[in-house]
Amino acid sequence: ETTSAKKNSLRIVHGVSEALPFPDQSVDAVVCTLTLCSVVDPARSVAEIRRVLKPGGKFLFWEHVLSETNPALAQQQILLTPTQVKRADGCHLDRRTGETLRQAGFAKLDLEYLELQNFGFLNPTVCGIATA
Repeated sequence: ETTSAKKNSLRIVHGVSEALPFPDQSVDAVVCTLTLCSVVDPARSVAEIRRVLKPGGKFLFWEHVLSETNPALAQQQILLTPTQVKRADGCHLDRRTGETLRQAGFAKLDLEYLELQNFGFLNPTVCGIATA
């Protein structure tokens, strides 16, 4: 295998986010979209992502979260979460993923809280890049 082929490779592996099947500091980047709402332990999942990232590695994310600006929507999200978990493969409408990421100990965290129009309970979202 040539050096350029190694630099431009993509590897997809089946596993669970709380126990990623990679050695410490072995991954260049992790991409996660609308996933942390449905994992069993979001803090453990993020810790695993941080563990496997090489120093300077990037974690790119986009996740729907509990509303921080609309108390009525937040209350609806909280009330509907048990039903949502059952019907949508474990999806929690009331996760505070931004806070989980802030507490994870990344070297740098660029996080944006967005309120999207016409997305119902999958609004708002957080998105950004965390650097190991």
